[in-house]
Amino acid sequence: IVMSKIFDNRINSCNLYVETTFGEYLSFAKDIIKNNELQRKRVRASKSVYSLLKNDLKRGCVMPPLVLAIAGDKDINLEAENSIISQDIVDKIKTDCKDILILDGLQRTYTLIDADAEIKQEEPESYQKFLNYKLRLEIYVDINKFGVLYRMLTLNTGQTPMAARHQLEMLYRDKLNTSIEGVKLITDVQGKADPEDNEFVFKNVIDGFNSYMNRNELPIDRQELLENIQMLENMSNEDVTNDIFEEFLGIYVKVFNKLCNVSNNYYLTDEDRDMYEISDSPFGKSVRKVFSTSQAMTGFGAAIGRMKDNGLIKDIDEIDTMLENISCVNNEWFLEMLVKFDKIKQSSKKIGNGQRMFIQYFFRELFNKDSDSYLNLYAAVNNGYQKYSSPVSYTHLTLPTIRL
Repeated sequence: IVMSKIFDNRINSCNLYVETTFGEYLSFAKDIIKNNELQRKRVRASKSVYSLLKNDLKRGCVMPPLVLAIAGDKDINLEAENSIISQDIVDKIKTDCKDILILDGLQRTYTLIDADAEIKQEEPESYQKFLNYKLRLEIYVDINKFGVLYRMLTLNTGQTPMAARHQLEMLYRDKLNTSIEGVKLITDVQGKADPEDNEFVFKNVIDGFNSYMNRNELPIDRQELLENIQMLENMSNEDVTNDIFEEFLGIYVKVFNKLCNVSNNYYLTDEDRDMYEISDSPFGKSVRKVFSTSQAMTGFGAAIGRMKDNGLIKDIDEIDTMLENISCVNNEWFLEMLVKFDKIKQSSKKIGNGQRMFIQYFFRELFNKDSDSYLNLYAAVNNGYQKYSSPVSYTHLTLPTIRL
């Protein structure tokens, strides 16, 4: 039964406060868990705590509301009476249970299922009483994927939070094996992605989008992320009416294709490698290879995010209008980039982080209208590396000992 409905202005979604029973929720709870391959696993570390909860549930304790979201096409008339909305939700659950996500309460759901399995073995009267115990739900409808992510991050603050990248993978898993701007996203387990065939590794794209939302090209561990309120503020400033992930990937693919086209799909030759003294195992032998990596996508994501924060661009689509003016006489810019990658490999303690930071500066130089490197690939490589190496070399300085 829908008891009330409140519109969430932050994520442009209607929140329904629903009263149901253990039995009604259990009728579809197992399907929610099974249908979500990327949902976090069951927690075993707090077994004793959940054992107490299980016993309390068998006695009819009142849990805090579980928070669910109905994704996809809802077919729910939110303007109707609460009784009609209630029936629409029941119909939706029966026909499209795969569209229901648990935003908060996964471990409690597991515990409720365990309690059900145990008490089912007892007297029928006791079991029926258990099924009739009341349960409260909050259900978000008309919520897009970005809204789901935002709510998961704000709700998921317990002992076992799900990493943001994991949440992104879950929310956008329907993009797998689909083409966006001519590029197909595949998983690692499907085989090695071939950028020559316009294939990106799904995880790399998620890394790039995660960096865009964090404004940081460096990997952020789970705990740091949850403590990073700035990320939530960045998210809250985005237009949630759009699919931001698809916008991000779409513009990156356009940048990727432009760099490939202006370089005429250049592939490193032995002659050029010897001339520029590039190592036998360079970061990548082609523009396609280099810019299909996680380092390139995270560097781009962080660069564009920071440019937005600094007011250098108002919207990510502005990058699209700049692309037609990017040009290069030859592929010296790419060869210089490989030289810089070799230097990073020789000097950086964390090579991957150094590569990400360098590419982040490269893109900021390339797309900053106030930069001397604006739309100049060769200048962006050299000036980007100069900015990368300056703070890095400074951190390696040995400071004099001060004696008191």
